[in-house]
Amino acid sequence: MESSQWQPSEQEREVMEVVWLQVKGACEKLKEETNAEDEHIRKMLFEMAERYFS
Repeated sequence: MESSQWQPSEQEREVMEVVWLQVKGACEKLKEETNAEDEHIRKMLFEMAERYFS
């Protein structure tokens, strides 16, 4: 079976960029305020993605 690839519209790209900037800012704040390392944040984001998008 062939899988079609999703191509986001310009509006969807803009929304994804805004969301990415918010997530990136939240991760940087978390690192400043706690002893979380990149590995901890990566694991947290992966777990969130698995929970909400699988």
